[in-house]
Amino acid sequence: MIERGRVQLVVRLAALVFVLAWLFVDALQEWLPFWLPFVVLLATELEFVLRGRNEPRRPARRRAPPGPEDADLGFGELVEDEEGIHWVPPPPRAERPRSRWLFRAAGVLAVVVLFALAARTDRAATWQAVPKEERAGLVERFTSEAARIAERPVTLRCDEQYDFTGAGSDTLGIAFPQAGIAYLDPSVCRALRDLAANGAAGELQGEALVVLAHEAIHLGGERREGVTECLALQAAVPLGVRFGLSESKARSLIARQYDQRLAERSVIRAAYALPLTCRDGGALDRSPGDGHFP
Repeated sequence: MIERGRVQLVVRLAALVFVLAWLFVDALQEWLPFWLPFVVLLATELEFVLRGRNEPRRPARRRAPPGPEDADLGFGELVEDEEGIHWVPPPPRAERPRSRWLFRAAGVLAVVVLFALAARTDRAATWQAVPKEERAGLVERFTSEAARIAERPVTLRCDEQYDFTGAGSDTLGIAFPQAGIAYLDPSVCRALRDLAANGAAGELQGEALVVLAHEAIHLGGERREGVTECLALQAAVPLGVRFGLSESKARSLIARQYDQRLAERSVIRAAYALPLTCRDGGALDRSPGDGHFP
Protein backbone atom coordinates (compact mmCIF):
# COMPACT_ATOMS: atom_id res chain seq x y z
CA MET A 1 0.00 0.00 0.00
CA ILE A 2 1.26 3.44 -0.87
CA GLU A 3 1.26 5.91 1.96
CA ARG A 4 -1.70 8.25 1.57
CA GLY A 5 0.31 11.32 2.54
CA ARG A 6 2.73 10.63 -0.30
CA VAL A 7 -0.12 10.25 -2.79
CA GLN A 8 -1.59 13.54 -1.61
CA LEU A 9 1.74 15.31 -2.05
CA VAL A 10 2.14 13.88 -5.57
CA VAL A 11 -1.37 14.99 -6.55
CA ARG A 12 -0.72 18.50 -5.23
CA LEU A 13 2.55 18.83 -7.11
CA ALA A 14 1.02 17.41 -10.31
CA ALA A 15 -1.85 19.91 -10.16
CA LEU A 16 0.50 22.85 -9.62
CA VAL A 17 2.81 21.70 -12.43
CA PHE A 18 -0.19 21.35 -14.75
CA VAL A 19 -1.34 24.90 -14.01
CA LEU A 20 2.15 26.26 -14.66
CA ALA A 21 2.28 24.35 -17.95
CA TRP A 22 -1.21 25.60 -18.85
CA LEU A 23 -0.06 29.20 -18.41
CA PHE A 24 2.70 28.82 -21.00
CA VAL A 25 1.38 26.21 -23.48
CA ASP A 26 -1.26 27.47 -25.90
CA ALA A 27 -2.38 23.95 -26.82
CA LEU A 28 -3.32 23.21 -23.21
CA GLN A 29 -5.24 26.48 -22.99
CA GLU A 30 -7.23 25.51 -26.07
CA TRP A 31 -7.96 21.94 -24.97
CA LEU A 32 -8.49 22.22 -21.23
CA PRO A 33 -10.05 24.84 -18.93
CA PHE A 34 -7.73 26.33 -16.33
CA TRP A 35 -9.95 25.27 -13.42
CA LEU A 36 -9.71 21.55 -14.15
CA PRO A 37 -6.56 20.85 -12.08
CA PHE A 38 -7.98 22.87 -9.20
CA VAL A 39 -11.13 20.76 -9.22
CA VAL A 40 -9.01 17.60 -9.17
CA LEU A 41 -6.92 19.02 -6.36
CA LEU A 42 -9.99 20.02 -4.34
CA ALA A 43 -11.60 16.62 -4.85
CA THR A 44 -8.42 14.93 -3.69
CA GLU A 45 -8.20 17.10 -0.60
CA LEU A 46 -11.83 16.40 0.30
CA GLU A 47 -11.34 12.68 -0.22
CA PHE A 48 -8.33 12.64 2.09
CA VAL A 49 -10.11 14.67 4.76
CA LEU A 50 -13.31 12.60 4.74
CA ARG A 51 -11.52 9.29 4.51
CA GLY A 52 -9.08 10.32 7.21
CA ARG A 53 -11.93 11.10 9.60
CA ASN A 54 -13.35 7.60 9.15
CA GLU A 55 -10.07 5.82 9.71
CA PRO A 56 -9.37 4.54 13.25
CA ARG A 57 -6.80 6.53 15.09
CA ARG A 58 -3.50 4.87 15.72
CA PRO A 59 -2.82 4.15 19.38
CA ALA A 60 -0.38 6.58 20.86
CA ARG A 61 2.93 4.95 21.67
CA ARG A 62 4.62 5.94 24.85
CA ARG A 63 8.20 6.80 24.21
CA ALA A 64 10.60 5.43 26.79
CA PRO A 65 13.25 7.95 27.81
CA PRO A 66 16.91 6.89 27.68
CA GLY A 67 18.21 5.08 30.73
CA PRO A 68 21.58 4.24 32.26
CA GLU A 69 22.19 1.55 29.64
CA ASP A 70 22.22 4.31 26.99
CA ALA A 71 24.97 6.34 28.66
CA ASP A 72 27.59 4.99 26.26
CA LEU A 73 25.53 6.35 23.39
CA GLY A 74 25.73 9.87 24.71
CA PHE A 75 22.39 9.87 26.51
CA GLY A 76 23.13 11.14 29.99
CA GLU A 77 26.33 10.65 31.93
CA LEU A 78 27.67 8.26 34.54
CA VAL A 79 28.98 10.32 37.46
CA GLU A 80 31.03 9.18 40.43
CA ASP A 81 30.78 11.16 43.66
CA GLU A 82 30.76 10.52 47.38
CA GLU A 83 27.58 8.53 47.12
CA GLY A 84 29.03 6.25 44.47
CA ILE A 85 28.43 5.91 40.75
CA HIS A 86 25.09 6.99 39.44
CA TRP A 87 23.57 8.06 36.16
CA VAL A 88 22.65 11.70 35.45
CA PRO A 89 19.95 11.92 32.77
CA PRO A 90 20.40 14.33 29.86
CA PRO A 91 18.69 17.71 30.06
CA PRO A 92 15.19 17.67 28.58
CA ARG A 93 15.02 18.54 24.93
CA ALA A 94 13.40 21.86 24.24
CA GLU A 95 10.26 21.34 22.20
CA ARG A 96 10.40 23.25 18.95
CA PRO A 97 7.14 24.78 17.89
CA ARG A 98 5.72 22.88 14.99
CA SER A 99 5.74 24.85 11.76
CA ARG A 100 3.49 22.65 9.66
CA TRP A 101 0.95 25.42 9.47
CA LEU A 102 3.54 27.62 7.76
CA PHE A 103 4.00 25.07 4.98
CA ARG A 104 0.27 24.60 4.66
CA ALA A 105 -0.33 28.35 4.52
CA ALA A 106 2.40 28.70 1.88
CA GLY A 107 0.81 25.89 -0.17
CA VAL A 108 -2.64 27.45 0.04
CA LEU A 109 -1.22 30.84 -0.93
CA ALA A 110 0.57 29.31 -3.94
CA VAL A 111 -2.66 27.64 -5.09
CA VAL A 112 -4.63 30.89 -4.71
CA VAL A 113 -2.01 32.89 -6.62
CA LEU A 114 -1.85 30.34 -9.44
CA PHE A 115 -5.64 30.18 -9.63
CA ALA A 116 -5.90 33.97 -9.88
CA LEU A 117 -3.13 34.12 -12.49
CA ALA A 118 -4.68 31.32 -14.55
CA ALA A 119 -8.12 32.91 -14.36
CA ARG A 120 -6.72 36.23 -15.47
CA THR A 121 -4.83 34.61 -18.34
CA ASP A 122 -7.91 32.68 -19.37
CA ARG A 123 -10.05 35.82 -19.41
CA ALA A 124 -7.45 37.91 -21.20
CA ALA A 125 -6.00 35.65 -23.86
CA THR A 126 -8.81 33.87 -25.70
CA TRP A 127 -11.27 34.87 -28.39
CA GLN A 128 -14.15 33.33 -26.43
CA ALA A 129 -13.38 35.66 -23.52
CA VAL A 130 -14.26 38.70 -25.64
CA PRO A 131 -17.85 39.86 -24.99
CA LYS A 132 -20.35 38.43 -27.45
CA GLU A 133 -21.43 41.82 -28.81
CA GLU A 134 -17.84 42.85 -29.39
CA ARG A 135 -17.08 39.58 -31.17
CA ALA A 136 -20.03 40.09 -33.49
CA GLY A 137 -18.85 43.59 -34.39
CA LEU A 138 -15.30 42.38 -35.00
CA VAL A 139 -16.48 39.57 -37.27
CA GLU A 140 -18.37 42.14 -39.34
CA ARG A 141 -15.20 44.16 -39.62
CA PHE A 142 -13.12 41.12 -40.58
CA THR A 143 -15.70 40.26 -43.21
CA SER A 144 -15.61 43.77 -44.61
CA GLU A 145 -11.83 43.71 -44.86
CA ALA A 146 -11.87 40.27 -46.49
CA ALA A 147 -14.44 41.46 -49.04
CA ARG A 148 -12.29 44.49 -49.81
CA ILE A 149 -9.25 42.31 -50.53
CA ALA A 150 -11.23 39.65 -52.41
CA GLU A 151 -13.06 42.35 -54.39
CA ARG A 152 -16.35 40.48 -53.99
CA PRO A 153 -18.97 39.91 -51.27
CA VAL A 154 -17.73 37.19 -48.91
CA THR A 155 -18.50 35.76 -45.49
CA LEU A 156 -15.87 35.35 -42.80
CA ARG A 157 -16.31 33.60 -39.48
CA CYS A 158 -14.19 32.81 -36.44
CA ASP A 159 -14.16 29.05 -36.04
CA GLU A 160 -15.07 29.04 -32.34
CA GLN A 161 -15.87 25.32 -32.28
CA TYR A 162 -12.78 24.40 -34.32
CA ASP A 163 -14.98 22.61 -36.85
CA PHE A 164 -12.66 23.49 -39.75
CA THR A 165 -9.36 24.70 -38.28
CA GLY A 166 -9.03 22.02 -35.57
CA ALA A 167 -8.01 22.70 -31.99
CA GLY A 168 -4.25 22.63 -31.59
CA SER A 169 -3.59 22.18 -35.32
CA ASP A 170 -1.38 24.31 -37.55
CA THR A 171 -4.35 25.38 -39.69
CA LEU A 172 -4.99 29.04 -38.93
CA GLY A 173 -7.54 29.57 -41.67
CA ILE A 174 -9.45 27.82 -44.42
CA ALA A 175 -11.39 29.22 -47.36
CA PHE A 176 -14.13 27.82 -49.58
CA PRO A 177 -14.03 30.08 -52.67
CA GLN A 178 -17.08 28.64 -54.40
CA ALA A 179 -19.19 29.18 -51.29
CA GLY A 180 -17.55 32.55 -50.66
CA ILE A 181 -16.85 31.76 -47.00
CA ALA A 182 -13.70 31.46 -44.90
CA TYR A 183 -12.99 30.45 -41.33
CA LEU A 184 -10.25 31.81 -39.07
CA ASP A 185 -8.75 30.10 -36.07
CA PRO A 186 -9.93 31.80 -32.84
CA SER A 187 -6.34 32.72 -31.98
CA VAL A 188 -6.15 34.73 -35.22
CA CYS A 189 -9.39 36.52 -34.38
CA ARG A 190 -8.11 37.29 -30.90
CA ALA A 191 -4.82 38.68 -32.24
CA LEU A 192 -6.71 40.92 -34.67
CA ARG A 193 -9.00 42.06 -31.86
CA ASP A 194 -6.01 43.02 -29.70
CA LEU A 195 -4.55 44.94 -32.63
CA ALA A 196 -7.80 46.83 -33.20
CA ALA A 197 -8.57 47.40 -29.51
CA ASN A 198 -5.25 48.40 -27.98
CA GLY A 199 -2.73 48.62 -30.80
CA ALA A 200 -0.89 45.41 -29.89
CA ALA A 201 1.61 44.84 -32.70
CA GLY A 202 3.66 41.73 -32.13
CA GLU A 203 4.41 38.59 -34.10
CA LEU A 204 0.94 37.21 -33.43
CA GLN A 205 -0.68 40.29 -34.95
CA GLY A 206 1.62 40.21 -37.97
CA GLU A 207 0.76 36.58 -38.63
CA ALA A 208 -2.95 37.23 -38.09
CA LEU A 209 -2.95 40.03 -40.70
CA VAL A 210 -1.31 37.73 -43.23
CA VAL A 211 -3.75 34.89 -42.47
CA LEU A 212 -6.78 37.14 -42.95
CA ALA A 213 -5.37 38.49 -46.20
CA HIS A 214 -4.42 34.98 -47.35
CA GLU A 215 -7.93 33.59 -46.96
CA ALA A 216 -9.43 36.70 -48.56
CA ILE A 217 -7.21 36.28 -51.62
CA HIS A 218 -8.33 32.65 -51.87
CA LEU A 219 -11.93 33.89 -51.79
CA GLY A 220 -11.00 36.21 -54.62
CA GLY A 221 -10.21 33.21 -56.81
CA GLU A 222 -6.48 32.53 -56.42
CA ARG A 223 -5.86 28.86 -55.62
CA ARG A 224 -2.05 28.56 -55.72
CA GLU A 225 -0.84 28.64 -52.12
CA GLY A 226 2.60 30.13 -52.75
CA VAL A 227 1.21 32.92 -54.95
CA THR A 228 -1.59 33.53 -52.45
CA GLU A 229 0.92 33.85 -49.64
CA CYS A 230 2.97 36.37 -51.61
CA LEU A 231 -0.07 38.48 -52.45
CA ALA A 232 -1.28 38.20 -48.84
CA LEU A 233 2.00 39.61 -47.51
CA GLN A 234 1.53 42.68 -49.71
CA ALA A 235 -2.17 43.06 -48.86
CA ALA A 236 -1.38 42.74 -45.13
CA VAL A 237 0.50 46.05 -45.05
CA PRO A 238 -2.46 48.34 -45.96
CA LEU A 239 -4.67 46.00 -43.92
CA GLY A 240 -2.51 46.71 -40.87
CA VAL A 241 -2.79 50.43 -41.55
CA ARG A 242 -6.57 50.15 -41.61
CA PHE A 243 -6.36 48.40 -38.25
CA GLY A 244 -4.59 51.43 -36.80
CA LEU A 245 -0.89 50.86 -37.44
CA SER A 246 1.35 53.48 -38.96
CA GLU A 247 2.61 52.57 -42.41
CA SER A 248 6.19 52.19 -41.18
CA LYS A 249 5.09 49.94 -38.33
CA ALA A 250 2.91 47.84 -40.62
CA ARG A 251 5.75 47.42 -43.13
CA SER A 252 8.18 46.47 -40.38
CA LEU A 253 5.73 43.96 -38.94
CA ILE A 254 4.99 42.29 -42.28
CA ALA A 255 8.66 42.42 -43.35
CA ARG A 256 9.43 40.07 -40.45
CA GLN A 257 6.70 37.72 -41.68
CA TYR A 258 8.22 37.86 -45.17
CA ASP A 259 11.70 37.01 -43.83
CA GLN A 260 10.30 34.09 -41.84
CA ARG A 261 8.66 32.65 -44.92
CA LEU A 262 11.81 33.03 -46.97
CA ALA A 263 13.66 31.04 -44.30
CA GLU A 264 10.92 28.38 -44.08
CA ARG A 265 12.25 24.90 -44.81
CA SER A 266 9.35 22.78 -43.58
CA VAL A 267 8.33 19.97 -45.94
CA ILE A 268 4.76 20.22 -44.62
CA ARG A 269 4.54 23.85 -45.75
CA ALA A 270 6.32 23.29 -49.06
CA ALA A 271 3.17 24.24 -50.97
CA TYR A 272 3.23 27.63 -49.25
CA ALA A 273 6.81 28.40 -50.26
CA LEU A 274 7.15 31.84 -51.83
CA PRO A 275 7.91 31.80 -55.58
CA LEU A 276 11.17 33.31 -56.79
CA THR A 277 9.14 36.13 -58.35
CA CYS A 278 7.89 37.15 -54.89
CA ARG A 279 10.38 40.00 -54.47
CA ASP A 280 10.77 43.69 -55.02
CA GLY A 281 10.29 44.28 -58.76
CA GLY A 282 9.34 40.64 -59.37
CA ALA A 283 6.37 39.47 -61.38
CA LEU A 284 4.25 39.20 -58.23
CA ASP A 285 5.11 42.68 -56.97
CA ARG A 286 1.79 44.53 -57.12
CA SER A 287 3.42 47.93 -56.91
CA PRO A 288 6.74 47.71 -58.74
CA GLY A 289 9.00 50.71 -58.63
CA ASP A 290 7.83 52.07 -55.27
CA GLY A 291 10.90 50.75 -53.44
CA HIS A 292 8.86 48.79 -50.91
CA PHE A 293 8.30 45.09 -50.60
CA PRO A 294 6.18 43.53 -49.38
